[in-house]
Amino acid sequence: MSTIEPSAHSILSSPRAHPERAERVEGSPNVDPSASPQDDRVTSKAIQEFFDSIAGRYDFLNRFLSFRLDDAWRRKAKGLILDRPYHKLLDLGIGTGKFTEEFLPAGTWKHSVGLDFSASMLESAKRQLSSSMEYVNGDFLALPFSENSFDLVISAFTLRSVKNMPLFLKQIYKLLESGGKAAFLCLTRPENFFFKLLYYPYLKIYLPLMGGLISGNRQAYEFLSQSILHFQEPEKTAASMHALGFREIEIRRFTFGAATLIMGRK
Repeated sequence: MSTIEPSAHSILSSPRAHPERAERVEGSPNVDPSASPQDDRVTSKAIQEFFDSIAGRYDFLNRFLSFRLDDAWRRKAKGLILDRPYHKLLDLGIGTGKFTEEFLPAGTWKHSVGLDFSASMLESAKRQLSSSMEYVNGDFLALPFSENSFDLVISAFTLRSVKNMPLFLKQIYKLLESGGKAAFLCLTRPENFFFKLLYYPYLKIYLPLMGGLISGNRQAYEFLSQSILHFQEPEKTAASMHALGFREIEIRRFTFGAATLIMGRK
């Protein structure tokens, strides 16, 4: 297991492109939990601190709060994403490594890299994943990779934390090889009227209450609840991808739209 340094691998761009290493921050950030990640009041540092503060119980809480649906969503997404052999994998916002864990046994990877700006999340991923995996502690808006470096870029439950979506998607398009695929598994809002009646009380009340009780940080889970409530519709993300040149764009909804997979090819 390794954390990539600026000169350690050919897929990395010049050292000036590397964000500084994120330091682990204890405690809760001082930010309005009713604000969404796209709110100008919410800094990238604040979002990083949220994830650092809940890293230790993140996987347990995901299973508990999603009634174990998160694992099923990842497995279903993997099956849809892997339409052909891929060899150079990048997981953006790797977190504790649960999404990457689905892909590593399913292919022969020349390179497999995970990036996250939470040092605590990266440490959890290192303990869980293959020793051949490489890690970068970096920022979504300053991706430290050369153009045409990967043929598959994945990300699970992280797009809602991106503060500048056009810039983020533009970077991904550049670092993909021609014919490469980008795939984003997102927490979204259901379209079914009857499911909405159950889902919104769950999202606004149950998630922050139970997440806060178990993690000891209710503010973090109120923030995560708001990030889902205010996250842009999948169709808007797909339209942004199309404008950048992505083709073969697909939107697949799971569990009445509580989770959505968005895919596109360069």
